[in-house]
Amino acid sequence: MKTIDIVNATGVDRETLRFYESKGLITGITRTQAGHRLFSEETVSQIQFIQMAKQAGFTLAEIKELIDLQRNRGPCRHGRDMAKEKRIEITQKMKALKKMDKVLSNFIQECEKNGEAGLNRTCHFLFRTKI
Repeated sequence: MKTIDIVNATGVDRETLRFYESKGLITGITRTQAGHRLFSEETVSQIQFIQMAKQAGFTLAEIKELIDLQRNRGPCRHGRDMAKEKRIEITQKMKALKKMDKVLSNFIQECEKNGEAGLNRTCHFLFRTKI
């Protein structure tokens, strides 16, 4: 497959494709005599895995580790443990985001509590929390 075919099939741009290649995230790439890249059919599924793993919150370094795990036929336990750690990390981030949301909601309520008069007064930047 040519670069344009991969770009069209996956939605990644040429620079991202080169970056993934340089990091060892995609394999099966050969070159023509003119130096143009030719990708295997497997490249599309490799990129789809990378995109899915990014959506799950994995960093590219972690994705590389998952890919290497699969390439080396490593135990599923390691992949599962990585997923569990990522899930804990995401849960902690969600809790932090909920706290941020509560602080912002309280600030907005403080500004709006007296209607237009409250909105027209000097801004108080009061971030009271009722957590």
